[in-house]
Amino acid sequence: MDSQLPSYITLLGFLLPATVFIARLKTRTLGHIVHALLMAVLCLFVGLAISGAIISLFDLSNALLSSAVVALGSLVAMASRLIWIKRFA
Repeated sequence: MDSQLPSYITLLGFLLPATVFIARLKTRTLGHIVHALLMAVLCLFVGLAISGAIISLFDLSNALLSSAVVALGSLVAMASRLIWIKRFA
């Protein structure tokens, strides 16, 4: 189980934004759900990019810490997307 824990934490970088984006939908049509899932994937990619930058800068070798940075970066991307939606939509 310990070897799979970083994978589950990284998966949370997708599941948490997807859950939040789908829960905030006013109408749950297929197009809106797909858009919410795509936004969650983009949040995951931002988290992966942030994690890659931090791993390169600080030379991290701990898998658990790097997966936590992925999830944190994904949550930061989700928060910025929600702020963008609230401000301009």
